[in-house]
Amino acid sequence: MRVLGISAFHRDSAAALVVDGHVVAAAQEERFTRLAGDRAFPTRAIRAVLMEGGVPAPELDHVVFYEKPLRKFERVLVNNLRAFPRSAKSFSQGLFLWLGDRIWIKNRIATDIGIAPEKVLFAEQLLATAAGAFLTSPAEEAALLVVDDAGEWATTLLGRGEGTRVEQLAEVQHPHSLGLVASALTQFLGFIPGEDEGKVEMLAAWGEPRFTSQLDDLVRDDGGLFSVEQAPFRFGYDSDRLYENALVELLGPPRFPGEPLRYRSPDSRDADVAASLQVLLETRVLAIARELARRVPSPDLCFAGALSLNRTLVARLLRESPFERVHVPFASGKSGAAIGAALLADPRRDHGEDSLGSLAIHVAGDPGGRTIQTGELSDRLERGERIGLFEGPMEFGPRSLQNRLILADARGAQASRELLQACQHVEPFLTVRVAVPAEEAVRFFELPAGAETLAGRGQLLVPATDELRAAAPSALLPNGLAWPLLVEQARLPRLHGLVAEHGRRTGVPLLLASDFRLRGSPLVCSAVDAAEGFRRTTLSALVVDDRIYERDPDGDAA
Repeated sequence: MRVLGISAFHRDSAAALVVDGHVVAAAQEERFTRLAGDRAFPTRAIRAVLMEGGVPAPELDHVVFYEKPLRKFERVLVNNLRAFPRSAKSFSQGLFLWLGDRIWIKNRIATDIGIAPEKVLFAEQLLATAAGAFLTSPAEEAALLVVDDAGEWATTLLGRGEGTRVEQLAEVQHPHSLGLVASALTQFLGFIPGEDEGKVEMLAAWGEPRFTSQLDDLVRDDGGLFSVEQAPFRFGYDSDRLYENALVELLGPPRFPGEPLRYRSPDSRDADVAASLQVLLETRVLAIARELARRVPSPDLCFAGALSLNRTLVARLLRESPFERVHVPFASGKSGAAIGAALLADPRRDHGEDSLGSLAIHVAGDPGGRTIQTGELSDRLERGERIGLFEGPMEFGPRSLQNRLILADARGAQASRELLQACQHVEPFLTVRVAVPAEEAVRFFELPAGAETLAGRGQLLVPATDELRAAAPSALLPNGLAWPLLVEQARLPRLHGLVAEHGRRTGVPLLLASDFRLRGSPLVCSAVDAAEGFRRTTLSALVVDDRIYERDPDGDAA
């Protein structure tokens, strides 16, 4: 059976092709349009995955959209009517969008792809997200937890996976949403909601959670689940501003975009709000996990949704939840729901998730470059150069593991900040991943039991050891956490070879690694994107497969 899964219109629109229960290819629309988080209908991604899988559109058995539009429209309509007249602006904007094309998505899919309308199916969004997590995990049975911003009505799902069956047990409905609370506080702190929650997580490391009691009053326990006090928020009717003046009265003045960030003594208010939010999210999700374990007494938890991208939260689940193992898919948000939607139509088990999104984009050799050997690349890194690395197929998911990276020596006192500034990321409170051979990880990181897979995907923030503090001080956050990327030779051979060689030369088998993306842009997709990115950065060199491109003596890319 050949099934195409699609997600669109929220964030990270994507397409995934499943053939006989195996994920053949998956891609995000942003990689082709170069619009970060592109939410448009994924026309280019669909074309790419069908071409990669060698499946003509008319030969598809089904196309599955990742949500049920009529139920989503029902929620939007009901919430706006309840809030009228305050919702007048958002109501008119919402009607324009929904009556434009979203509510007629079945016809659009059939027309654009060229298939019969009866082949178009629809999945519940959070159920599709849960299926993407469970059916690509190694667990044959597991408890399922999705904590998101909003689907049709559900914002949080508790479920059970067994064999190829995915069952929903309970849900929390909109407007009660931990994901939306996180987005509202992200906006309150002057960042972009739905996009910069990861920055707020790192900002939390600089603060003290002195607003915890105020936030606890807003999100209350409800029989193991939760409910959100709505007075401080605008979840039901306004996507432009997610919080009310009541939140300002509770927490003090917000920070608006462009204003100085208050994250260091004597005024660390913004970092303190972020730290309080982090404590709230961890506490509430751990409580939900305990309730889920009571309903589904399994050693395995499959965790997905917006909050599964919170690396500190995932590490705490691994350490403190009732579950022995925690599985988080590499693409655990809206893009990954495209995979889950397709697998719901052909429910088989596919454990080959590490190859998801292997969308082959062949890079033609440029006669202007010259061949480079691993030894020369190691020499450059040892000298302190920052190098862009581009090779092989485009990766699927929120970040690169090997094929689209910027690398640097980890030993400098300002190495992390310099690497981020090289690709225009200017926030001084951020840090980057620390690539380490998996066999050396225990020297540098205090990893909880069962953390190898998650740390191998860069999905955890964990305590650093004294040896890491001494070797790579710039990679540590003020709370002592660091962001590991465990590199296995079998899975990431080129990166493993580079880090291991760097260790042989310097005695410190560590490299700093950041995604090859400029501020406000998605990961580079093609060699052309990489070359353009190189020109706009202060990187010393760009490596495309086995060829290197350098700057001329005047500093221009050549």
